[in-house]
Amino acid sequence: MEEGASGHLTVRDCIDSNTFWVNPFGVPFEMMTASDLLRIDHSGRIVEGGKPDCQYYNSAAYVIHAAVHHARPDANAVCHSHSHYTKAFSAFGRKLDMISQDACIFYNDHAVYDDFGGVVLKGEESAAIVDALKSNKALFMVNHGALTVGKTIESAAFWFYSLEKQCQVQLTIDSASTGRGWKPRIISTDSAQFTYDNTADEDSGRFEGECLFKSVEYRCNSAHKE
Repeated sequence: MEEGASGHLTVRDCIDSNTFWVNPFGVPFEMMTASDLLRIDHSGRIVEGGKPDCQYYNSAAYVIHAAVHHARPDANAVCHSHSHYTKAFSAFGRKLDMISQDACIFYNDHAVYDDFGGVVLKGEESAAIVDALKSNKALFMVNHGALTVGKTIESAAFWFYSLEKQCQVQLTIDSASTGRGWKPRIISTDSAQFTYDNTADEDSGRFEGECLFKSVEYRCNSAHKE
């Protein structure tokens, strides 16, 4: 779900929590293997990992993700990408409507950062992004894309995958509503909260993410482990 090189995932190192692993700059997700990953510290220094000819990472990945990891001890994993539907939906500067069961995993658990200042290369903007994210699992970045966090890479990845799907559904429904004059039925607050309470916790996200990873492993025949 990346566009070119614009997509990055990080996960806090399980031994040295002051460092995190990040995908190298310019390697497509579908071609990435474990040996490509870089471990960097909060000053941006590469500590280990990566292949000799690819010892660099996206500066925006460091600026955004380091700030989130620092501010959110619970956020062991952070995903950010310029995926098609999150990017389109982010242009409206609004939150998702609770129009499906799957949307309810983000009920009162996503936010909007509505001050696009270009490519994030400065600490001031990353601090503003963190402030907008607060304790939520997902953040729409207006005119930019989206960001999700989780205690595990599985949950963070699934939240992002699901957010992309919910944006697609939302835009489809909005289009049908405009064209046909139909009004979607919004899930009640009580039902949305009940659904959230039973489907949106960390264990659920990790379980769903594991299913995604199993599918990837099957398709690539475990080549990503090299």
